[in-house]
Amino acid sequence: LKRMKKMPSRRIILTHLPPHLLPQSVLQSKAKILVLVRNPKDTAVSYYHFYNNMPVLSSFASWDEYFAAFMNGKLTWGSYFDYLVEWNKYIDHEKIMMISYEELKEDQVLGMKKIAAFFGFSLCEEDFHRIVKKTSFRAMKEKS
Repeated sequence: LKRMKKMPSRRIILTHLPPHLLPQSVLQSKAKILVLVRNPKDTAVSYYHFYNNMPVLSSFASWDEYFAAFMNGKLTWGSYFDYLVEWNKYIDHEKIMMISYEELKEDQVLGMKKIAAFFGFSLCEEDFHRIVKKTSFRAMKEKS
């Protein structure tokens, strides 16, 4: 919190926290929140690989064992479904925008235009296409 307060304004803070773990002042302030969600099937697959490649977490012997834990919210960070339900309560909040990974993937430029409008960013058409190119899987893989 001390480090965050020293950051200049406009701050971008990335988190996976559900709303009940955020300071209430965040939800009551002028801060805008972008909630990026992913469909549960893709989340489960991605999370499975993340979980099994994270040495500090116990790995699962099989997909079936993991999937049962995922569906029952028995993973370290709890239920993805509870996470979605909790954020869904804010779907009409004027300072919170929810967008799905799938929506962004389907039309990146349109998704970025929605995000830019929500945050009040002024970008030209060329900016959006440059961002699409720089955030492609290929470009990010080359930089990793």
